[in-house]
Amino acid sequence: AATVTMNFYQQPVAVTGLGGDECDLDFLLNATPSVGVGVWSQTSGPGNSTFSNTVSPTALVTVDTYGSYIFTWTETNGVCSDSRDVIVNFYEQPVANAGTGGNECDLDFVLSAVPSVGNGLWTSSGPGTATFSDDTDPNATVSVSQAGVYTFTWTETNGVCSSSANVSVTLYEQPVANAGSGGQNAI
Repeated sequence: AATVTMNFYQQPVAVTGLGGDECDLDFLLNATPSVGVGVWSQTSGPGNSTFSNTVSPTALVTVDTYGSYIFTWTETNGVCSDSRDVIVNFYEQPVANAGTGGNECDLDFVLSAVPSVGNGLWTSSGPGTATFSDDTDPNATVSVSQAGVYTFTWTETNGVCSSSANVSVTLYEQPVANAGSGGQNAI
């Protein structure tokens, strides 16, 4: 007679949850555990990552470099295992600075935004229409159709992250002095 021991294991089914886009260096992972033990690892990315708890399905991952990363959730039950990947994109949050406004004695003004990260775009509101020399240039010249108080908004976008800042400019129509015509005075 002989005795044979057989171990039967349930096959784990790894479910990573959703990845996504993040405007900083932290992301809360959201795997759904099945059976066995799960563990997170970094499969690819431009930098290094640390996990608050590598065996927690809802670990907080922190990376040291912005970019696109792939994280893998691997579940092991005995000799059976399954793994799935999730993609997370980390973007640096822009901090918009529209520069300084002021007063101008004509209908043109040179803007002075201070760019941070991503792409910038000028928009306006005011009593007339505004035309920018280049609405993506932080130092664009804006020309307006009529005098008045305008708000110019500098919006920076980096991936899904954005930031806006306003600057107020009062544009006055330049007066044209006319002293009239001279004449002769009788004494």
